[in-house]
Amino acid sequence: MVQIVRVLALAAAVGVGGAQAVTLEFGVSYARPGGSPLWAEAGVSDLPLLGGTVTAVAGTRAARLGYARGLTLPPLGAVSATTDLTVTWQGGVRLASRASGSVGPLALNLGAAAFTTSATAADPNAAFTETATDLRERGVSGDLTLRYRLSREVVAVVGGEFGAQPHLLVGVEGRRVLTRPVQGTEAAEDAEPMAADPLPDAVPSDTLPTEPPTSSEVAPDEPAPDESALAEPEVEPVGTLSWRLGARAGRDVLGLSGGLSYATEAGLTLALDALVGPHTLGLTGSAAWNEVLGEGSTLRLYAAYEPWRTVSSPLRAGVEATLAAGPGTLGVQVNGGRRLDGAAGVGLRVSYALPLAGTDSP
Repeated sequence: MVQIVRVLALAAAVGVGGAQAVTLEFGVSYARPGGSPLWAEAGVSDLPLLGGTVTAVAGTRAARLGYARGLTLPPLGAVSATTDLTVTWQGGVRLASRASGSVGPLALNLGAAAFTTSATAADPNAAFTETATDLRERGVSGDLTLRYRLSREVVAVVGGEFGAQPHLLVGVEGRRVLTRPVQGTEAAEDAEPMAADPLPDAVPSDTLPTEPPTSSEVAPDEPAPDESALAEPEVEPVGTLSWRLGARAGRDVLGLSGGLSYATEAGLTLALDALVGPHTLGLTGSAAWNEVLGEGSTLRLYAAYEPWRTVSSPLRAGVEATLAAGPGTLGVQVNGGRRLDGAAGVGLRVSYALPLAGTDSP
């Protein structure tokens, strides 16, 4: 383990000379149940290599190597892809890839995985992540989501999952920015109205015009007031409301789905989704705050009750927080729930990420 950490540190030092900053990461985790309750890992991420970035992590349970790259293909759009290879010290292997891209109004997200060992062999806490994890010992799985923008605020969605529980989903998503009128400034409220100039005393009353001037007599440098500008008050955004409607059908699942999300300008995001049908029930929710624990900090809570899933934990919940600690970032994760076999479980992870300042290449 010590030898691996030294190699990772050397690789990070080499990467500092590149255009992108490298990050050293250290973590200690606890899980119960899950064999050995404690394990540790250390690694490096964002290491520039082969036109992309590399992540290398070694721990007492497994080693992981990842590669990510993004491409811009004008005028088509952008494409990004990631690949992760995990090898446990017991000999199991997990390979996962994900790609996403957009072309005009179309956006595609595709993922696939093949494995000869369970996800909990490398990380027992993977059973209780917010996104459902396939907990089989071996097999293949994948998912596909295609989005088509119907308008500026409405998107059609078609997708599905394949593997142990294949199913399809169709739906529509939308968003709306909520606004409120801008309050008047103090200067405008405190300003005194300007008094009208009195008529000169030397002008006799019989010389004043008795009829209003015609349009030809009005000076050309006096434009009429813009009524449209006065009729439309200035507004400011207060948040974004998003909604989702759809249906999901496949092996051991059939139901209608719906959800709402609300994000404020202050950094608070709330989300709630439900799936209801014959012998099908699913509820997921989350709440996230930015800067709540100090500058640069994040706090997220989530809970999922999905008994319709046959290869994932039916009950999952957790709390994730990050905050600045010295030159790096401290991360704390606590999660738990109920496993496929009905047993309860709990996990804890404490990590520290230390960015190494990079030097822009000439």
